[in-house]
Amino acid sequence: MRIIIFISALLLLNSCASTMSGNTQPVTISTNVANAKCTLTNEKGSWLAQAPGSAVVTNSRENLSVRCEKEGYQTAVVSVPSKHKDSATWGNVILGGGIGYIWDRNTGAAFIYPSTINLTLVKNETSNTNQSTDVKLSGSTVEQLKQLNDLYKSGILTEKEFTKAKKKLLN
Repeated sequence: MRIIIFISALLLLNSCASTMSGNTQPVTISTNVANAKCTLTNEKGSWLAQAPGSAVVTNSRENLSVRCEKEGYQTAVVSVPSKHKDSATWGNVILGGGIGYIWDRNTGAAFIYPSTINLTLVKNETSNTNQSTDVKLSGSTVEQLKQLNDLYKSGILTEKEFTKAKKKLLN
């Protein structure tokens, strides 16, 4: 009888993060320019927001790519890393025997993005229709190359933007 109670308790305590907070969250996008159109993307989906504004995104262990555009301004692109929800992770490992953690990792419930993301759009100096893209990356050169590749694969960066940013990074 004790073993049945123990197994039942483990099953009830499984996937603590998904039970406690789910696998979605609101992310607020703030820019220095009103009414910029922003696209937020990860492997779980793509969401639109008009800055200042917010979108409810599905959390993931992958970076969240954010691209904001407004006519007359350079496109701003940033790759935002997700972070573990520490308390939920440890709760899953200790109480759920790791099964809950595996579930939450796959659904994205074990991760969280910053609640606010700020981007700066730079005004075009000429009226040329060839807009440049300001890509903001963080970490080592290898990490930045991975972030660039993620932005390109997710469709946030065009091939031309990817090549230009990669050359800038490697020079």
